[in-house]
Amino acid sequence: MKRILAAFSILLFASLAFFYFFLPERAALNIEQAKNSASAANDAESTKRNHYDIKLEYDGLNRIKAEMDLLYINNTGKSMDELFFHLYPNIFRDRNHLPFFKQDLRLVFPEGFSTGGIDILQASQDGGPIRWAVQNNDEVLKLSLNKPVQPGKSSRIRLTFTLTVPKANYRFGYRVFGKDHVTLSLGYWYPILAVYGRDGWKLDRHPAMGDPAFSDVSDYTVRFTVPQDFTVAASGVLQGKSTKDGKSIYTYSMEKIRDFAAALSNNYETAEEYVDGIKIISYFHPEDKKGGFMALDVAKHALYIYNRSFGKYPYPELHIAETNFYAGGMEFPTFIMMNTAKYREPYLSNTSFERSMAHEVAHQWWYGLVGNDSINEPWLDEGLTEFSTLYYFEKRYGEAGRESYFERQVNSSMSLIKKSGRSMLDSVSSFKNNREYFAVVYVKGALFYEELKNTIGEEKLLDFLRSYLSTYMYKNVSLDEFIKLLKDKNYPGIDDNFLKKWA
Repeated sequence: MKRILAAFSILLFASLAFFYFFLPERAALNIEQAKNSASAANDAESTKRNHYDIKLEYDGLNRIKAEMDLLYINNTGKSMDELFFHLYPNIFRDRNHLPFFKQDLRLVFPEGFSTGGIDILQASQDGGPIRWAVQNNDEVLKLSLNKPVQPGKSSRIRLTFTLTVPKANYRFGYRVFGKDHVTLSLGYWYPILAVYGRDGWKLDRHPAMGDPAFSDVSDYTVRFTVPQDFTVAASGVLQGKSTKDGKSIYTYSMEKIRDFAAALSNNYETAEEYVDGIKIISYFHPEDKKGGFMALDVAKHALYIYNRSFGKYPYPELHIAETNFYAGGMEFPTFIMMNTAKYREPYLSNTSFERSMAHEVAHQWWYGLVGNDSINEPWLDEGLTEFSTLYYFEKRYGEAGRESYFERQVNSSMSLIKKSGRSMLDSVSSFKNNREYFAVVYVKGALFYEELKNTIGEEKLLDFLRSYLSTYMYKNVSLDEFIKLLKDKNYPGIDDNFLKKWA
């Protein structure tokens, strides 16, 4: 019996020793292998995305010198001997380039017409100069490559350019507040590589309303050199700030975002808060502190609601900046511009500011994560984003919030929706003015999702939206793909007749 107990003790000790000395090492090894595998997967994924590396220097008013290095990855499946970039700032080149409706000119230029634009100085490929030309009314840059880029291969493109920013209430524009306070908006400000689709390069011109951009998800690193009294709010995450020779240098970066925007001001205060581990920073003029804190509050609640409804916001930060954009708010990935007028009464108390902010936060999903052609198929992001806005009011305030939204947005738009001969699926250029565009694409678009929710139920609708997000996250989606995904779900009552009713 003693021998048996002794043998059992030896066996037990050996087993414990094995678990103690060997398994942790194996577990650690497995963990390390998993980390290495995940890192390799991320590296492999990053080699499929373009990377923009931009360095710019700002003079403190409206002039910028910049250099952009683009690591171009050819994902088209075809050999490329030409590349095309949008030059959106050139809509301000002169009066003949302006895309705006005549009735909107005074809103864009409250102090009179102001010129601006982007001038390309040099272009090179892999260190060697290349031929370039500006076309399509100066809105497109064409690069003729010395060496074609084969499918799956890469090439380094360098562009040197200068910017003149117009004095305008626009997403690319600046205003002077008081004696010497400047706030400058940089939206669609650099040469943006055009999307290559089934029919070739997408080179639509800047429309009179709506959003002009259609781009692929890329990685960005942008370094700003600005006067020392200026603050830079931008897409991505601030990686570092330093000062040298009376200048401040801000470096922002982020992977997997659709485009990159910023606001520069010597008149910013900030406030910040966290929700679900996401840092929200509100940048505002000190005289508009109440609006600055309201922006933070609405964004916090909207992120909380949308995270649980559609899927988790994947970025670590969201930035909101008070700027000068006559149309209200403007979404960019991880960054929102909001017009300075919204930060004051009556917009604070009549829910206008709250609606705009909730709408722009929803765009972080519908446009930011799931992209689409916002000129030719704007309903895809705007209709769903406006429904998300309605959903925010309902989830935050209950039935009273839903009724408030319907009273302010739906009821006031119904007569225009009925009178308009346009479909919510039409392109931006089909609409007569901003009011008709908002009523038909935004509000009627939101009502489509309301009926979809009433037909299949709220849980099935959220199931569809989560599936939509996971299927097309970091991609561009077309209307045909959207309809196919919806039909493939086989929800009861959702057939061709249902869809035709809304076409």
